[in-house]
Amino acid sequence: MFRKALKIGPDRADAHVGLARVSLYLYTLGLDESPERLASALKESRRAVDLAPDDPAAAAALALALAAGDRLSPALEESRRAVSLDPASPEAHVALCIVLRLRKDENGALDACRRAAEIAPHDPRVLSALGEALRETELYEKALEMFGQAVDMDHEAIVPQLGAAATLLKEGNYPAARDLYNLLLKKWDYGESRARLGAAALLVATQDYQGALDLYGGVEVPEGTSMPALLILYAKGYCLKRLGRDAEAEYFLSSFLDRVPPDYDGPARGRELLFNAYDDLIAYFRSKGRDRKVIALLRSACDRPLVPTRLARALADELDARKEVGESAAVLEKAILGADSLEDPLEIAESTLKLVRLRTSNGARRLPDDSPAARALALTSERLRPSAPGAAHYRLARALSLAQRRDQALQRLLQARAAGYLPADQMAGEPDFERIREDPGFEALLKQQIP
Repeated sequence: MFRKALKIGPDRADAHVGLARVSLYLYTLGLDESPERLASALKESRRAVDLAPDDPAAAAALALALAAGDRLSPALEESRRAVSLDPASPEAHVALCIVLRLRKDENGALDACRRAAEIAPHDPRVLSALGEALRETELYEKALEMFGQAVDMDHEAIVPQLGAAATLLKEGNYPAARDLYNLLLKKWDYGESRARLGAAALLVATQDYQGALDLYGGVEVPEGTSMPALLILYAKGYCLKRLGRDAEAEYFLSSFLDRVPPDYDGPARGRELLFNAYDDLIAYFRSKGRDRKVIALLRSACDRPLVPTRLARALADELDARKEVGESAAVLEKAILGADSLEDPLEIAESTLKLVRLRTSNGARRLPDDSPAARALALTSERLRPSAPGAAHYRLARALSLAQRRDQALQRLLQARAAGYLPADQMAGEPDFERIREDPGFEALLKQQIP
């Protein structure tokens, strides 16, 4: 029908939007995960934007096509443009919600979806997107309510059914999740691959790794780096590892690394799996005594954007053991300055402490204010909010003390104490506090320690 509309009116942007949304539906539900289908979604949505640059529906379609193609940075820009074009467009807010959820900005996604639901409270697509956002913020009952409403409005829609099953799985209601996945596999002849993936994830959660492998084996691994492709490859390696079949696991995990491009800009979950695969492979080759392979993997991980600083710290430890102190510190500087906003506060604080220890020779010299290490220290100080764990503030205080930032170190100790962490024995004898040990503020804190 959309193609017929274009024959009558070749410049109809809405028809191009319709074709883009059809391709996106087929691609994201696993009905056609070919590169050609994704290319069609991108082509049609771009044509729509060219024809109607001020149409929020066209911009929203392009945002979702970019997201499906693992280009979340331009997708975020385009979804925000869609909202700015018409703040009353539910399509624009849904697109923004989906992109933010893929980037693991759960609160932002929830806000966007709630706005879409205010505008179009009876749209099943809006309700399904809201259900997904609620699930990611662990509001399971509300998520199930949204999926239920979406199903009531469209009994043949598979998306809310899959969303409800995934919610039951995530909240730990395994019997109900199993029943729903079994129903979906029996009742629907489309969306089967997505139902199989969910059912396999349920088996992994219940530690039936062989059963999960059997299910994953029945799902074709699509080309490219879509989340289903990454999930299948990593899950196969994960299950094989749990079954003690490490050599087979290594094959799938290595294939996973080969699949992900160096400039990966896809969902945050995919990046998380990527670095988990590095962890698993490093542990495997370390157990085999293959130190060169371990270092090669660590270097490969640290060359990727948003590498977790735990991997940079592991490489720094290897280099430090070889007396390559300068390179060791440089690895940490790069990782901390380019760290993911989702980085664990304890990890980034520990990595910063390691860096400062290297660059100051355990506090023997001050960090130059304009040095990469000083910038990394300042960045970590900015990112550690008062709500961060007390242990993270405590580690940062040690780093600040070594860097001879006395006042800042004392302030972090106060924040650690406010967060309920100030170990009595450790603080009194901690060598990292040597530079501030005689400070009246430090002595006062010692007297007020939390036991």
